Amino acid sequence: MAGPVAHGWHGQLPRCGEVMTGRSTTSLAGGAAPGRDVLVATKFHVPRAGFVPRPQLLARLAEGVGRGLTVVCTPAGFGKTTLLGDWARRSRGRAAWLSLDAGDNDPARFWRYVAAALARARPGVDAPVVALLRGPQQPPLEAVATAVINELSSLPGERGVVLILDDYHLVEAPPVHESVAFLLDRLPLGLRLVLSSRADPPLPLARLRARGQLAELRAADLRFTVAETAAFLREVSGLDLPAASVAALQDLTEGWAAGVQLAALSLRAQADPAGFIATFAGSHRYVLDYLTGEVLAGQPEQVLRFLLETSVLDRLCGPLCDAVTDRTGSQEMLEELDRANLFVVPLDEVRHWWRYHHLFADLLRARLERERPAALPGLHHAAAAWHEKHGFADEAVRHAIAAGETAWAARLVERHVEALLRRGEGATLDRWLSALPAESIRARPRLCLAQAAPWCFPGDCQHGSGGRQAGGSILMV
Repeated sequence: MAGPVAHGWHGQLPRCGEVMTGRSTTSLAGGAAPGRDVLVATKFHVPRAGFVPRPQLLARLAEGVGRGLTVVCTPAGFGKTTLLGDWARRSRGRAAWLSLDAGDNDPARFWRYVAAALARARPGVDAPVVALLRGPQQPPLEAVATAVINELSSLPGERGVVLILDDYHLVEAPPVHESVAFLLDRLPLGLRLVLSSRADPPLPLARLRARGQLAELRAADLRFTVAETAAFLREVSGLDLPAASVAALQDLTEGWAAGVQLAALSLRAQADPAGFIATFAGSHRYVLDYLTGEVLAGQPEQVLRFLLETSVLDRLCGPLCDAVTDRTGSQEMLEELDRANLFVVPLDEVRHWWRYHHLFADLLRARLERERPAALPGLHHAAAAWHEKHGFADEAVRHAIAAGETAWAARLVERHVEALLRRGEGATLDRWLSALPAESIRARPRLCLAQAAPWCFPGDCQHGSGGRQAGGSILMV
């Protein structure tokens, strides 16, 4: 897994309290200077395999990869990430993994991460992309994609890279989609692309399908069979249920992995598992709500409190959770949740970073807002302070805004304006500015200038298709 990640970085995944920068892994115990080109190492982590082997699906993935583009498209909770993680771990070094998030709507950031992911599988292939994106002036995205194409075109197919982009539905920026479409139209033999998404991506799927260059896996393909449901229940709950009960659960969940997992957790505490299975029904969402209530109702008060309070976080580690909950022992709590299979997903090999299953996190947040709305500002404030101290600007801004502390958020944005512009990440700056009240921007000349730069300095800026690209010197006021 080690390899050049960006700008010549070599080494292991950073621990909690460290981030991967453009040149080194930097300890953040004393804070990080703004302006570092931070890449979050956990985005490259290949998830662990699931409880149930799915050899037929793995075989279909292996066959489909050869076509060019593979799309795994299902609603939430069908096990897309788990399946692709299992395939990637069996790929003998061919897979380059990238977990996408909302920040990757910035085209420059998106391609930085793509290049870094590719370099973990084939060291050195990121160098041309890194060079193109080094300055404040963002190059045409076609040029960036072309650099990737040229670097990988010399690799024979058997030594090529399979780039897996997980959660592609979180990317909404047209420039990113257009650059990926450009890549797909000119895909070299040394590169194959796999996307997981909750909805069909806005890419030329019909054209690729007509050419035989597209493989697809849908919800019907990923649904658990009765045998897989029985195996999953045995692994998670330790119960070997009668065939009729398994069949009833299969009918109720329709093979939906998230529903089966929650049912397995709920069954642990049931004296009459067959009777319990007969008590719930409904759509996927209602099953999830019902089973989540069952699972949470059986947790000790300290566990439930921890789950609710830390649900405001997108990524978790022990020190961060300690800060947000104002208690110690969070690392041990995360490890215990993992052992209990309570929808905690490790984001590295050494169990320092984690996240909640997306659906589980949504339900925890909804419950927190319903039961303890007054606690939200304080939780977000603590999260913003920890992320600011440790150099995670994007998360710090988001939590400061969620805490209602727009003046603090504006100061954070102001502090990082020049760094974003130097890296060509104008779309991220646009996103931050659009989240701030107009009065917060008007009170700060640097933010006013940053907002006006695309129109005041058209020769130095690109706006719209590629984001805001003002030279850093513009803001030296």
